[in-house]
Amino acid sequence: MPRSCLVLLMLSLLMTTGGCSRPATPAPADGVLATSANLVRARADDAVFQASAMDVSRLDPAIAARYGLNPGRGGALLLVTLRDANGDALAPDDLVLTATASVLPDPPRALTLQPIRVDGLTDYIGVFAARAPASVQFHVSATSHGRRAELDTSAQLYPP
Repeated sequence: MPRSCLVLLMLSLLMTTGGCSRPATPAPADGVLATSANLVRARADDAVFQASAMDVSRLDPAIAARYGLNPGRGGALLLVTLRDANGDALAPDDLVLTATASVLPDPPRALTLQPIRVDGLTDYIGVFAARAPASVQFHVSATSHGRRAELDTSAQLYPP
């Protein structure tokens, strides 16, 4: 089972049983994925592409710091990961990512994704500037070793 699925399962169990101890600190991507209800996944052979979106202001402060994000600035975060079927890193040697974002009803605009290396994994993040309330839509095209995936996700931004 991929590591992100295990983290989601552990957090679900802790929430339903009222546990008060925290699990071991997850890798940053797992922490973001675990707190995002907007996780989408596409699989091509042994490659698993994942995209997750959420309100930057709602990020756990420790995770935000590891990614160099300021939750006080707001906006919508897009996180893209490339893993194998076991949740382990795949070399991003020929990975090509393109992303767009829009606040409904505006047309999509290109979103730059930055590679972030943490704990031996390479993740890709982009922050789309938007003010709450807003519905931010993301579209990602990912290609690696001839495998292609199209991912769509969204983030809802709510006033504080």
